[in-house]
Amino acid sequence: MTGATRTVKAAYVQAPFQVSFREVELPPPGPEEALVEVLACGICGYDLEIAADLATEPRPFGHEIVGIVREVGEHVSHVQPGDQVALESSSFCGYCERCRDGRVDLCRQSFGFWGGQSQGFAEAMLTPAKSAVPAPDMDPLAAMLAEPVGVALDMVKVAEMGLSDRVLVVGPGAIGLMALALARRLIAGPLVAAGRSAAKLEVAKRLGADAVVNTKETALAECGKPYGGFDRVLVTAPPQTLPACLEAADFGGYVVFVGYDWGPGGVISLDTTRMHLNKQQLRSANDSPALLLPEALRLLRTEAIPWREIVSHRFPLSRLEEALRVKRENPAALKVAVLPR
Repeated sequence: MTGATRTVKAAYVQAPFQVSFREVELPPPGPEEALVEVLACGICGYDLEIAADLATEPRPFGHEIVGIVREVGEHVSHVQPGDQVALESSSFCGYCERCRDGRVDLCRQSFGFWGGQSQGFAEAMLTPAKSAVPAPDMDPLAAMLAEPVGVALDMVKVAEMGLSDRVLVVGPGAIGLMALALARRLIAGPLVAAGRSAAKLEVAKRLGADAVVNTKETALAECGKPYGGFDRVLVTAPPQTLPACLEAADFGGYVVFVGYDWGPGGVISLDTTRMHLNKQQLRSANDSPALLLPEALRLLRTEAIPWREIVSHRFPLSRLEEALRVKRENPAALKVAVLPR
């Protein structure tokens, strides 16, 4: 069923960090679309990159979204008005050759809500209905984390951990800490977190890290020595850390990373001879298109992912600029939630 055009408040950003609010008109959802009232949207590192450099002209943003379906278009049956949903930031098409071969993770025709009149930092938005994943009976702040939990979960799956593996998590931000919480449930071997924020390393301890290393005091490459090297290194830090992560890994170790640097920082130098002789692997995890939101929601619902430890700050939409500043400047900030209402 569909209704009238709605006027909603939406945040737009233009680099560097110039936030403005617009009244935008959202038409009724078309076929296979849904109109979602936003309950909460998390600030991601990618949002900071958009605000800092990528938004060459004003654009809506925000993609870690939980909301309530208010209207659906034709041919939508899996969600209905009143349903709480988490949104995939991209969805596989289901029709291309890769999807039909069962490799939906390699879909190059993925789609999402990007490019609309509003996104997560808004009162409401239109989205492909396929991107809406039911998230009933959950605290909205828990469901808001489904998208980044999917990233952490993908990284853990790519790492293929064994029960007795020695694991190092580099970068105790929100995704790194959620990966650490998952690793703690998978392995009996030592689990170590490394980073530069003492406050975040304290959270890592509470989530099950056996030890933490402040890389302001100890070189990252030295982290593996007390353990004879690590079997798996999970990295959510800048690409420049990867050579040191490989040094911290043991013979046959895997280094799995998420993230990138849009500038020259994304280009690094690696000793491939050392990697070859040590039978090490460097793997990239990239959860796009999204595949794992239902599993992520189950992990959040059971608190296998301790979401209350991850959501560190909450702001109303009207204070979005302040929320962005806290996310980029406060070393204790993990997931900053923006609540339109």
